[in-house]
Amino acid sequence: MSTPSATKLSPDTRTRILDLAEELLLERGFNAFSYQHLAKELGVKPAAIHYHYPSKDDLGTAIVTRQLRRLRKWRDLPRVADLSPREQFDALLAVYENHLGHDRRVCLFGALAADFRTLPVPMQAELRTFNRELTEWLAQVLAVGRATGALRYVGSPAAKAAQVLTTLSGALQVARVHDETPFQVIVGQLRLELFS
Repeated sequence: MSTPSATKLSPDTRTRILDLAEELLLERGFNAFSYQHLAKELGVKPAAIHYHYPSKDDLGTAIVTRQLRRLRKWRDLPRVADLSPREQFDALLAVYENHLGHDRRVCLFGALAADFRTLPVPMQAELRTFNRELTEWLAQVLAVGRATGALRYVGSPAAKAAQVLTTLSGALQVARVHDETPFQVIVGQLRLELFS
């Protein structure tokens, strides 16, 4: 069976490339995979990947942009937006637990932060936007939670949101080194500190 050329690939190839690249990014980091890795796994020639994503910079930016779209869609879903602050916080924890359930995969921010200075500028900008929007959303959840008495913490909602997100990102990295136990302990501590 011959390898399909870029022009003969199915319309879904672009998504398949993006899915695999995201998986490899979260598993290995952005600088630890190449178009050759993608081509081999997908059974295509590297030219097919270049057809859809002319450079790895384009591919990396597309991954972060897609994650940003997912974040915006997720936070605006009625099943998230209409929840109480405690339930919204639990919904966020479920996202991180989902990463844990995928072979202790780290989150997007955790996968890219260490390599940030080597990332292309558009990818850096998208990652900053992703992190800012997630932090702002969580800060709003925390502010409403404290105002209604559902959550408790000291300091500003923005500072607490940044601390929580940094803690969750780090917890996934610790789980990768050890097992799920430290992650569960850390999440338990967050709940203990925030829930009244």
